[in-house]
Amino acid sequence: MKAQNLVTVIIPTYNYAHYIQQAIDSILNSDFPQDQVEIIVIDDGSKDNTSEIVAAYGNRVKYIFQQNLGKAWATKIGIDHSRGKYLFNLDADDLFLPNKLKEVIQIFESDPDIVHVAHPALYWKVNENTKAPELIPQSIIGHKISGRELLTCFYRRRVLFGGGSTFAGRTEAIKKFSIPKEVDMYIDEYLVMCTLNQGYSYFLESPLSIWRIHRNNLSDVDSNSSIYEAKMRRSFNSIDAVLNNLDGFDQEILNLYSLKLKVFDLAVKESLSRKTLLDILYMWLFFSNNFNFFSQNSLMVIKYYTLLNRTIPTSILNLMRQVKARIN
Repeated sequence: MKAQNLVTVIIPTYNYAHYIQQAIDSILNSDFPQDQVEIIVIDDGSKDNTSEIVAAYGNRVKYIFQQNLGKAWATKIGIDHSRGKYLFNLDADDLFLPNKLKEVIQIFESDPDIVHVAHPALYWKVNENTKAPELIPQSIIGHKISGRELLTCFYRRRVLFGGGSTFAGRTEAIKKFSIPKEVDMYIDEYLVMCTLNQGYSYFLESPLSIWRIHRNNLSDVDSNSSIYEAKMRRSFNSIDAVLNNLDGFDQEILNLYSLKLKVFDLAVKESLSRKTLLDILYMWLFFSNNFNFFSQNSLMVIKYYTLLNRTIPTSILNLMRQVKARIN
């Protein structure tokens, strides 16, 4: 292998034996020279036959098993073992399109200041068997853009693009920041944030990865179930851990991420009918105390962080839901 040009693709996985072969094959079917591609599967304690499926690839795929320590730690282990100049992330239930590696690497090689390259995903709704491209603002596509400016643009609007299986980063930049286990479910977001904070980004226009949307996705969990409550608690802890590890970030990003955490907490309490007036007051108190940072974009922040919606008392929200249900 030509180490100076080597690409590393890491695949963190947990109990996805029924998808992992397709994920690996999507890399092997790439039009990029395979002798320059390193594939690392990090198994986060799977109880299915993932290891047997990966073993069939022999030395072509490096397999690392760990006890169930979470996706963030699995991602860290993959990065620690990577030898590639450029690092790609592939979720075990997703796929790369054949031209992905080649097109992304061309951008990296064109400019050493670019530390992050991404593109829209192609959403595949498995149950409906429909595919549609992710909608990314045209203003950020097709040109080099400061990662810090991009973070400000994203978090003022409470959005994030370029993570998950659409993420690729310059390994040298990625290995400069630590990855704590506690960021857990928000490792994809943390990886994008910390990479963008170090340099420039470039978004390609065409989808180059396929994201499966299936019944195991978090979005399919019933919001009234105990499973939902446990996942929301885990998500809250993950967001909190991200916030506590944002070293060297602009103060506006820190304030916006703090607001994100407070709004998330309020929304979960609302869905469980536990929101109180005190919760609402705390949210607005934080906003007013940091108004100097939000002032020029205060209306935008109020809109995208749904502060007015979160202010509506739970009793009125429940009444509105009942009326809506009757109309439907």
